[in-house]
Amino acid sequence: MKILLTGATGFIGTEILEQSIKHNYIQHIYCLTRTELDPKYSTHPKVTQILHDDFSQYPDYLLDKLASYGVEGCIWTLGRRYDKYADKSEAEKVEIHYRIQAANAFANALATKLDPNAPPMKQKFPFRFVFISGWGAEQNQFRTLWMYSDSRKTKGAAEKGIFDVADNSELLQGKRCFEAIALRVGAAIPGGDAISTLVSELVAPYIAVDRLGKCAIRIVMQGTGIEGKRTLENKECLGDDWAMVNSLAF
Repeated sequence: MKILLTGATGFIGTEILEQSIKHNYIQHIYCLTRTELDPKYSTHPKVTQILHDDFSQYPDYLLDKLASYGVEGCIWTLGRRYDKYADKSEAEKVEIHYRIQAANAFANALATKLDPNAPPMKQKFPFRFVFISGWGAEQNQFRTLWMYSDSRKTKGAAEKGIFDVADNSELLQGKRCFEAIALRVGAAIPGGDAISTLVSELVAPYIAVDRLGKCAIRIVMQGTGIEGKRTLENKECLGDDWAMVNSLAF
């Protein structure tokens, strides 16, 4: 599979990039990034770095380039913790506007280029847009929330906008060409199976970054496996390996 990755210089994105490079069934990773990657990634034969300054716009030349590469899905990790934004307007620009603009551009220019009848080992269909949402994301903007209202509604507004793009994407031989899946994870923490990591994941909506990376890659390649399911909660993102290790550890 050929995937597009955003946020590749961040904590989560770097982990996903590392895992994607090692993954036998990921042929190539196209990193859409504002800042240059570490040379160990930018010079890797499985990685193409594409510098892009404005994530609110996707000019035709860029989309044509991505389409010519045969990109089949996107893992979107661009963003940060809500309290790290300068203000609400900046958070909404990055978390809502950037994501919806990207989803809309990819649905129209990339997903429509895929063949619904292609053998699964030759090409993936539909185009999957897998994005990091947030624990407790709330799509209903009028609901009263007692905790983290702004951040949860911001994540929820992004989900709703992206899912609307998916619901209105073009039908190719009766099948929607674009699918969106939200990973509603809590805080990403350093990877590994140390007892402290497992305890954190057990008692709060935390997820080790390596488990999150594995989940994102699996979902962009295979989907959720359940018709109509397009959100995965933190516990679902932990995966079967967490349950197995946890049962042995406690």
